[in-house]
Parts: sequence; C-alpha cells; structure tokens
Amino acid sequence: MSATQTLENSHLTVLQALDDLPEPMWDMPGVCGEWSAKDIVAHLTSCELLLIDVCQTAHGEKPSPYLLRWANDLQAFNDETVGARRYQTAQQVMNEYQDAQVRSSDALASLPADLVEKKGVLNWYKTGEASIADLVEGFSRHAKLHSQQIVEFRTANKQLE
Repeated sequence: MSATQTLENSHLTVLQALDDLPEPMWDMPGVCGEWSAKDIVAHLTSCELLLIDVCQTAHGEKPSPYLLRWANDLQAFNDETVGARRYQTAQQVMNEYQDAQVRSSDALASLPADLVEKKGVLNWYKTGEASIADLVEGFSRHAKLHSQQIVEFRTANKQLE
C-alpha cells in the first residue's frame, strides 16, 4: 500500500470513530488519560500539520520550528498543541482537522513516490534512516490507536449516546 493510501485509510478510521458522536461526549475526559475526543482530534490535527512540514523538508527546506519542537520534546509539544485548542468548539477543532488532513494528503501526494520511500530523507528523525513513508506509517498507527480509544470510550459510555 502506498503512503498516500495509508494516510487516507487512517483519516477514514478517525472519521468513522467520530461519526455521530453526541455533542456532550466531545468534551468528556477519559478517552485517553484526561484527554477528551476533542483533545484527541486536536492532537491528530497537530500530526497532520507536522506531516505538511515534513513534506516541505523533502523539498529541501529546513525543519520548521513546529517540527523541531515535536522532535525535541514530544510531551511539551502535545501539551502545547492540545492546550492551544482547548477553548475551541468541537466543530472548530474538527474543521481544522479536516482541513489539515486534506492539506497533508495533498502535500504527500505531490511528492514523487521514490522520494517518499527513500531512506534517510528525514535525517533529523530518529536514527536518520527513516523515510517519509515510515513516518506516515507511524502516524497512521497512532491515529488508529486513538480511533480505537474513541470507539472504546463510546462503548463504555453507550448510555450517553
């Protein structure tokens, strides 16, 4: 499966997990630690924005400050990016996620397939041997894990639906 297909499948998994989520459940903590479904979508939005930046680095640009914050201190990055969206409505967070997913898919699709698969393109990431496809695969597994958490939360709170 191509990296573009992998990314599209992970987007679909997220949307399916959130389909018809009742409004009161969006802000309920406990989906993933203290995070709500809205917080998870905010978090996944930051991943989509990161992927856009990664695609730009493939064109020879230096990693952005946003990307470097993620690479240097993941916990602080997560706290900051989720916290920045805390006072937005669920609809605003979802709109940003959907916009970012379209942009990240377009950015990834604009890259030549051999560049996406080339090891060492992300010399700043992990051991320096990763490809963009490796990062997309990791992001996809991550999105699917959070989607499963949302599904389990919904199941555990079925009486609220």
